[in-house]
Amino acid sequence: MSDALRALIDAVGLVVGSGAEIRSDDERWTFDLHTTGTHVWVATLHTAIWIHRGDGATVLEAGGAALVERHRMLSIGTDADRCGPPRVAPQYEFPHEALFSYTGVHTGTATLGPLADEALALPSLATTQPPGAPAPDVVLALRHIGHLDGGRWHGAQQDALARLVVTTVLRDNPPPMLGDNSVARVLDRLLDGAVRHTTVELLDGVRMSERTFERRCAATTGRTPAQLGRWFRSLAVRTALADGAAPAEVAQHFGFSTTASMRRALRRVVPPETHVLRRF
Repeated sequence: MSDALRALIDAVGLVVGSGAEIRSDDERWTFDLHTTGTHVWVATLHTAIWIHRGDGATVLEAGGAALVERHRMLSIGTDADRCGPPRVAPQYEFPHEALFSYTGVHTGTATLGPLADEALALPSLATTQPPGAPAPDVVLALRHIGHLDGGRWHGAQQDALARLVVTTVLRDNPPPMLGDNSVARVLDRLLDGAVRHTTVELLDGVRMSERTFERRCAATTGRTPAQLGRWFRSLAVRTALADGAAPAEVAQHFGFSTTASMRRALRRVVPPETHVLRRF
């Protein structure tokens, strides 16, 4: 994950829940997904599964993961058509028989902050790329989750592995502004919240003139570097306000002299342009 993408995710906010592996004694099943988060994440280790969202459906191949925006009609299953729910026996004659009910399909919740659409421009269903190919980080995460022994700290480990699955999907679906690799290298520095770089510092070690960078930045984001920097620095401020924090406290926390000066600064903010083809 590039520094620019990590900075955007951190500015927007991401909370991931580890969820659980689906178990079923039947080979064919459909599982309805319900979440209190903004998204559901789904990952499958061994088999392809269908993801149904509203009237649309897509196949997630083995070794892949998806991040799906919440919807009132959301389910996953083994078939394009709806089947019965996953079913497991209340008890097994032999203990090892329970192992056959594990499907290798994991689900959990993910919550992105209120400015996620603006900053990340995710489609309503994003999957690991390229389609149909296993994602090594997802495969390793799911295998490790399966080997956790349920000890005292296993919950923290599962949450960390779930976050790896979700950030892998985000890495494979970067926002349009990071689509130009040569510009993305400079944006790694521009979106460093701890330091404000001059244009000369941004281009240090990059074979690109200031004029070329400004032209490529405009072509990729629709904004100048200065506009893009102001927009990025506004994300944390606007997220705090959207979460209900008192404006005076937000202004003080982010170094504004007054609430009025904070509002004037936010009025100057212009988000980057995004053009995303949504799957559903």
